[in-house]
Amino acid sequence: MIHWFPLRTLRLPDETDIEFRRRADQAGQYARILVEACLSNECVQEYAADSELPLFTIGDLQNHPIVRIEYEQAIAIGGIGETLRATKSKHWGEGPSILPLQQEDWFYPERITYIYRPNSLYNQRFEQRKRMKELLGKKHRPLVETAKRSTKKIFLEYLTEQQAKAIQRILDIEPGIFWRMAKGRAFHPLPPREIQLELPFADNYVDENY
Repeated sequence: MIHWFPLRTLRLPDETDIEFRRRADQAGQYARILVEACLSNECVQEYAADSELPLFTIGDLQNHPIVRIEYEQAIAIGGIGETLRATKSKHWGEGPSILPLQQEDWFYPERITYIYRPNSLYNQRFEQRKRMKELLGKKHRPLVETAKRSTKKIFLEYLTEQQAKAIQRILDIEPGIFWRMAKGRAFHPLPPREIQLELPFADNYVDENY
C-alpha cells in the first residue's frame, strides 16, 4: 500500500501569485547576500584552505553559509538552522536577526561562537565573578565557584569563620551578599583593577636641564 503525505508549501495563506513571486525573489536575493558575505569572510577563507576541515568547502558554504544571528545582548555565529535552534531558549532581549557575516568576524570552525555585548547580564555576571576571584587571590578564589554551585543555606553552613572574615576584609561585603553576587543575582561595586600608566617620556628622552 502506498501512503501519500501532504507536501509542505512555502506559500502563505491567501497569498497571490504575484505576492509569492515577489517574496521568493526577495528571499533569493538575501540568500545570495548571505553566501557572498560568508565567502568574503577572512576566517572562512582560512578554514576553507585547511585540508583538515572538510566541512568548509565552497560547495557546502554556498548551500549552508555561516551567518550572524544577532540579539539585543549577544551575537551567535554559525549555520542558520543550528544557531537558531541553539539560541531558541536564550534570554538575550530582542531578536533574532539573521545578518550577513562581516569580513573580519572570527569564529570557531566546529561549534557555534557566542559574542556577548557589554550590556548583557551574562557578561556583567562573568566580569563580576572574574574580578571577585582576582581580589580574593589563589587561596580564597574557589569560594566564588562554590557559592555559584551551592544553595545559600549550604554555602553559609560550610563557610568557615576564616573564610567569612576574608570575604569581609577583602571585598567589604557580608557572606550572604557574596553568595548573591556569585550567583549573579546581585551586583556590587568592587575595587577597580590597577592600571599602569605610561611615563611621559621615551627611552631616548634627554632632559634639556641636565
